[in-house]
Amino acid sequence: MGSLNKKQQRILVVSDFHCGHRNGLKIGKSKHWEFFEKEVNQLKPIDICIANGDLIEGKGEKTGGTELITADRNEQVKIAIEILEFINAKRFIFTYGTFYHAGREEDWEEQIAKHFNSSIASQQFLEVNGLMFHVKHRISQSSIPHGRFTPLARQKLWNLFWAENGEVPRVNIFIRSHVHYFDFCGGKNWFAVITPALQGWGSKFGERYCEGTIDFGFIHFDIINKDNWVWKAHLAAVESVSIHRF
Repeated sequence: MGSLNKKQQRILVVSDFHCGHRNGLKIGKSKHWEFFEKEVNQLKPIDICIANGDLIEGKGEKTGGTELITADRNEQVKIAIEILEFINAKRFIFTYGTFYHAGREEDWEEQIAKHFNSSIASQQFLEVNGLMFHVKHRISQSSIPHGRFTPLARQKLWNLFWAENGEVPRVNIFIRSHVHYFDFCGGKNWFAVITPALQGWGSKFGERYCEGTIDFGFIHFDIINKDNWVWKAHLAAVESVSIHRF
C-alpha cells in the first residue's frame, strides 16, 4: 500500500507470536506465515511497529514441553527477532508479556528489544501526530460474547481517573492483547482494541479448557493527525475442524 502522505505515520501492531510453540509464528512454509508475509509486505514501508508482548512461548511447564518445537528461550528469541527483522519498521516499541511465557525470573523479551535498540516497558504511552496511544499486553477476558466489550471500555474510564490526577496523559487509543481474540469499542475521541493473536489454533489449553472464538492476525493504523486517521484489522480465515460423518 505504501505511505499515502508525507506526514502520515503507518503503525503496525503485532502480538502473541508465542515463538517456540508448535503453533507459534515462525518464518517458513505454513499458511499462517504465508498470510502474515503477504499482508505485511502490502503495508510496507512501516514507520512504527508495536510488539505487544508474549513474543516467545517459554518453557511450557504446564504441558511438560510437549507442545514446543524448542524449549531453548535463546532460540525462541532468535525466531522472534527474525520475524521483526522481516517487518523492518523504522522504529520499534515493545511491551512485556506474561510471566509464564516471557520469564518469571528474567524478562527474555528484553533481549529482543535490545536487538532493535528499542524501549520496552510494562506499558507504553506514545504520541503519534497528536494522537495519544496507551499500549499494554494484558487485559481481562470474558466467557460471554457481550462481556468482551467491558474490559475494553474500562480502560477508558480508568484513564480518566488517572489523567484527572495528572499522573498520565489523556489517551485516545488503547491497545491490548493477551486473550487471543479480536474486539473493539469506542466513542467520541477514543478507541480501544484487543488485537488478534499471531499464534494459531491448536494448544492443549485452548482446545480442552477454553470457550469462545479466537482470531489470528494483526492490526495497523495510518495517522495523518489527531482528526484524520484510519485503522484496519488483518484477519486470517478461520481454520476448519475435522468432522466425523457416519
